[in-house]
Amino acid sequence: MAKSGTNTKIFFRNDDVRNSLDESLIQFTDLFIKHQMPISLAAEPANLSKEVVDWLLEIKTANPDLIEIIQHGYDHNLSNPDQKMEFGGNRSYDDQLTDIRKGKALMDKYFGELWSPVFTFPYGTFNQATLKAVDATGYSVISSKIVFSPKVKIKNFIGRNLRLNTIRGRKVNYHPDIRPGYRFREFSVSVNLIRKYINSNSAEHYTMNELLSQLHLAENNTNIIGVLFHHKFHHQHLGLIEDFLLHLKNRNFSFLQIKELT
Repeated sequence: MAKSGTNTKIFFRNDDVRNSLDESLIQFTDLFIKHQMPISLAAEPANLSKEVVDWLLEIKTANPDLIEIIQHGYDHNLSNPDQKMEFGGNRSYDDQLTDIRKGKALMDKYFGELWSPVFTFPYGTFNQATLKAVDATGYSVISSKIVFSPKVKIKNFIGRNLRLNTIRGRKVNYHPDIRPGYRFREFSVSVNLIRKYINSNSAEHYTMNELLSQLHLAENNTNIIGVLFHHKFHHQHLGLIEDFLLHLKNRNFSFLQIKELT
């Protein structure tokens, strides 16, 4: 585990847990259990198979401090994957609320008290109606992404001070605080292993040095750092992931489930 005395906390989020209990998901998750580092598994409620639900329940029960089950949208818009959007866009409040409520009901049915009320957005897309629907449904956390480029930092600084949700159509990120007008906290990811998606099964990954550069940039801007994974694309990069985890273990960080950050 991490050394004591640190103010920097790290959470790990793995998206797109759905109907396939394949070796990429199992081996990826086993890495975190091996190194005693918590991983938040973001499940798509409408797409979960019984096999995956049973596996999640089993692994969560066996490792309650290491495995966190959270929600990743409703069905990831798999019927229209080229759109690259499930929530947001022109979808109305009522339309989005229906899907979000259906998703939460499935999570409650499958996992009972064993999942955390954390909502993550497929493709990272949402609008103000989405946030209102998430808040109305009772989630305690949303998890999106945050960028620390100079322009984005200025936009977020101005927006947060004016308590705005958007500036000229661009979202203001409130990581790691409560967004004005809502009850949930916002914990966003700022380190991502994937540079570019090649096809539905493979992606170009950042090198270790590039990951460490992302980590360093995040350290200079926040004391809560989120690392994003997509296990489906990492099956040939488990060595890179393990090396990255070992590097983090040797640093003065704390590793937490998302619910422990609130």
